[in-house]
This record gives sequence, C-alpha cells and structure tokens, in this order.
Amino acid sequence: MAEQWLRKCKLTIQVNKGETRALDLSDFHITFHVSQPTTDQPKYAEIYIYNLSAKTMNLLAGDDNQIKDTQVILEVGYKSTPLAVIFKGTVFQYRRGRDNQTDTWLCVLAQSSDAYKQTAVINQSVPAGVSITDMSQVLMNEALKYNIEQGHTTELSDQRYARGRVFFGSLDRHIQQFCADNNVDFHVSDDVLNMYKLGHYIEKPAILLTRTTGMIGMPQLTTEGLNVSCLLNPQITRGGRIVVDLGNLQTEGYDVQYGKQGVDQPQKNANTATNKQGYFIVQSVEHFGDNRGDDWYTQTVSTAPGAVQPMTGISITGVS
Repeated sequence: MAEQWLRKCKLTIQVNKGETRALDLSDFHITFHVSQPTTDQPKYAEIYIYNLSAKTMNLLAGDDNQIKDTQVILEVGYKSTPLAVIFKGTVFQYRRGRDNQTDTWLCVLAQSSDAYKQTAVINQSVPAGVSITDMSQVLMNEALKYNIEQGHTTELSDQRYARGRVFFGSLDRHIQQFCADNNVDFHVSDDVLNMYKLGHYIEKPAILLTRTTGMIGMPQLTTEGLNVSCLLNPQITRGGRIVVDLGNLQTEGYDVQYGKQGVDQPQKNANTATNKQGYFIVQSVEHFGDNRGDDWYTQTVSTAPGAVQPMTGISITGVS
C-alpha cells in the first residue's frame, strides 16, 4: 500500500471551447466536491478556486460568467503515487464571490459526459440474428462516436434476436432501455462507458480498507447499504470493489415503531446484508478535497454481492 501523505492536486480548465489552450490552476488554493450518484444524473463537480486575479477570472468565465462547455480535468494523488483523474467533464456554470474581505473565489460547476446525455443520437438498424452481446457492442460503438471511451464490458448472452431492431433518437435512452431489458447496470463517468451485470462488478483488484490503509471511522451498515469513509482514494470508483473487516462493522438499531418491527432487520443484519469475505460493490462515490486544508477524503455507499437489497437510498438503482 502506497503511503497516503503529502497530497497532490492538479486542476486544468480549458480557456475556450474548441481551443487547445488551458490553464493549470494547481498552485492556487482549491476546494472541491465530486459526486458520482447511481441515478441517471451525470457525475458532477463543484470546485472553488481562491484569489484569482480579475483578469484570470474573466479569461475563464467571461466578463459576465457567460462561458460554459469548456473542459475541466481534476486529478489527485500523493507523493508516492501518480496523479489519477477523479473528474473529467465540462463547465455548466461559473459563479464568483468572497469568503471575507481578502479571499475571493471562482466557483466552477461541471458535469461529466453531459454532452453525450443531451446530444448523442443513434440512427441504426440491426438485422435479425444478432446476439444480445453483439447488440451491446453496437450501442457501445455508437457511443464512441461522441468521444466516449469504452470501459468495462461484459459477456451477456448468445441468445439471438428473432427480429431486426431499429434504433432512432436519444442514444442514452436506448442504452438505458437495453440495460433494463437485460439486467445490466451501466454508467458514464469521466467520458468512459462501463457495462456490467446487476450484482456484478468491474474486473479490477478490490481495495482493502482498514485503519492502516486509510479508513476513517468505522464502516456503518444501514438500510441504504454500507457507508465507508477513507482518505481520498481515486482508485475507488462506482462498480469497483472494496474489502472491509467485518469485525469492525457498526450496525443501526431496528425500527421499533408499532407495525414496522422486522421490516428493516434484513438490511441492518450483518448475516443477511454482508458476506463472509467482506467484499462490497461500490454503488456511489463522493470525493471531498482541500489542497490547503483538512478535507481530503472519500465517502462510499456499497452493497454486498448476493446480499439483501437496500431498502432506501441511492444504492437501490445499482442493485434492483
């Protein structure tokens, strides 16, 4: 395990859409919140850059904050590890303000793969006899046309469609429908499209979370899934796996209201909501950072493979 100290942070923002020129703002005071939900909403970032000159603010945001759709790349790491991207997207809005008489800030609100969700269309016909796995690749190839990279894919089924298919309209809507029909989860994050079966995970090494590898506090089992916090770790992504020590697992009390006894017990019982190995699939990730302050951590909500489905919260869409 690499040493998680002497944090590094790099923020690059494109000056104008379509240009190659960009500003490296890493030397400024930067705070950020990056969230990857499991819903159909895109991954987003809220980034504050402190004490820029008025000239630099105008260069990035425009005189009246009218500039948008420029690319934002946020990378983090530690002295002993290379930088890794935790957010890649486009500006949705700029805001300006100040915390006090001396500290001003430029706030960048950005979304990941927003152009894909809003503008990507498909006009494609597929003949009869195509397998379900081949159909997923057809949709993936269409996404590649919109600067979306192919991430993890899964073998689905050799079953073949008896009739041809016609795809026309929103590419994102057709991918959603295909995944819903075939019990597949998908997400587009940092311009990378991943597909994997519900209850499965992206094929990469699981990340061990203990007090010696960066875990903060104790893992908490709730009706929404397992909540775990750790030092900021860019390797933790939605669809990946973590391993926790179940001996340190904290559980919540059962609901004692009349008529509700027993309803939430399977989700709060370690025997039914976990597995013996302590493996969990990450369903939601949030990164919080301050390159000159205290905040530098990752929060996750995870579910155990084959365990009881969460009752409420953000994990439901990842396992239902």
